[in-house]
Amino acid sequence: MSVFGLKVGQCGRITAVKARGGVAARLSALGIVCGAEVTALAFSLFNSSILLGVGYTRVAVRRAVAQCIEVEVCK
Repeated sequence: MSVFGLKVGQCGRITAVKARGGVAARLSALGIVCGAEVTALAFSLFNSSILLGVGYTRVAVRRAVAQCIEVEVCK
């Protein structure tokens, strides 16, 4: 499931990042890498983006980018 499929407050562990080029480099620099735990903090008004918590960092990503981040739900 992509990170966009998480509900607000739900946690997931990143299993794959399918982005390429500059987007992949930006995500990696912000801590969005395989094995990291992310939490869905909020969605934008029209569900066009999601706010993620990664460690002590908050990252807002567009829907297209969020769908490139695969997660498995933490239990």
